[in-house]
Amino acid sequence: MSVNLVISEICCNFKVLIYKQLQTKIAMIAENKVTEIFCMADDFCKFFDAMVAKYTLKPT
Repeated sequence: MSVNLVISEICCNFKVLIYKQLQTKIAMIAENKVTEIFCMADDFCKFFDAMVAKYTLKPT
């Protein structure tokens, strides 16, 4: 009985470790994606501002 308990504890600890590593990887991916989205938005805003400045009618 104690052997099964030890194996079960090791298995449980291993699963928790894998879960925490997975959470860390997901958090890193999510952080990278957020950064990528902000960079894309910044690029769009630069392009949009340039086009608005180019095609906006000037007051006469």
